[in-house]
Amino acid sequence: MPKAATVPASLPAGLIRLLALMCGVSIASAYYSQPLLGEIGRAFNMSEQLAGAIPMFTQLGIALGALLFLPLGDIVDDRKLILGMVASHVGALVLVTLAPDTPTLLGAMVLMGLTTVTPYLLPAYAAKLAGPAQRGQVAGLLAQGSFAGILLARTASGFVGHHLGWSTIYWIASAAMIVLGLVLARRMPGIRQQARLGYAALLGSLLAIFRAQPELRRAAARQGLVFGAFNAFWISLVFLLEGPAFNLGSDTAGLFGVIGFAGALAAPLFGKLADRRGARFAVRAGTGMATASWLVFAGWGDSLAGLAAGVLLLDLGVTASDVSNQAIIYRLGEDIRGRVTTIYILGLFIGGGTMAGLSALSWSSFGWHGVCALGALACALAFALGASPRRQEGLE
Repeated sequence: MPKAATVPASLPAGLIRLLALMCGVSIASAYYSQPLLGEIGRAFNMSEQLAGAIPMFTQLGIALGALLFLPLGDIVDDRKLILGMVASHVGALVLVTLAPDTPTLLGAMVLMGLTTVTPYLLPAYAAKLAGPAQRGQVAGLLAQGSFAGILLARTASGFVGHHLGWSTIYWIASAAMIVLGLVLARRMPGIRQQARLGYAALLGSLLAIFRAQPELRRAAARQGLVFGAFNAFWISLVFLLEGPAFNLGSDTAGLFGVIGFAGALAAPLFGKLADRRGARFAVRAGTGMATASWLVFAGWGDSLAGLAAGVLLLDLGVTASDVSNQAIIYRLGEDIRGRVTTIYILGLFIGGGTMAGLSALSWSSFGWHGVCALGALACALAFALGASPRRQEGLE
């Protein structure tokens, strides 16, 4: 059994890479469905609007999981919590593959989201182990793993689903989670927590922290809007590509994830930018790129080249915004880091889940340009929040 760790001057590179890999593999589960919405809809005889809302069930499940489980990072051993969530997530993945009907599938998607909290526990865990000067860079590397997982999940699921059926990717994911969970069990040091709160008091303190931390409120709102726009694009893309304008399959939708992988590669650079130039500067850069991407989608979304250019801008923008917002919130207090992460992730996935539902409605009512208007509005609001005149040491 690993012993409780003391905080080192820096986090070992091998452990950082392992944590980043786990971030990517675990978060990917929430995004496998997006290129497969058409195939899942046909398999369960769903309408386009209901199939398009599948990611909303997963995102709202993640928000609930964040509320229930992330605060525990302030009072229990992170290692035990993370490994427990990995095991629970494997069970949820298997349930998705075995779902016999639509209600069971949707319930399994919620449960899968509920247990997809490992990639949000890991950055807070790494921040406890990393030295202060290393935290932005470590956040960037773990964000790189997460964004690589999100983007390559679409590529893998689109290809695998097109050739082997939609459920195959979930079997592969469950096997990968088991293997990585066993490796983590051997490599992760435990951390003894200092807080002595009961679970009810822990949850009750979330509101007080939310009220006391304006930077946290703004960061959660910004990333919720940007991440929601990100979801809106990927949910709508599969219907656009399968429609009469392109007549392409889910494997093509997944290939756009390869283009967006540039955003994941840039994540450590944005972490260093936040450390050197200030997190607010990097937030403005990220939300600005995300807003510009929707103008590209609206003007040139009828061509594959236009979609590719917009994907590159959107993924760079979302990555820069997320890394920078994390750099802000992890400076707010070491003893409340789990609850700070909870509030941030709640904002992110409430925005993501809400925009998933709105994007399905916008697509069915107004088509592609309705989705573009929705995404542009969300990113512009995030940019406005990032341009707040308030200053705080280390942020500007």
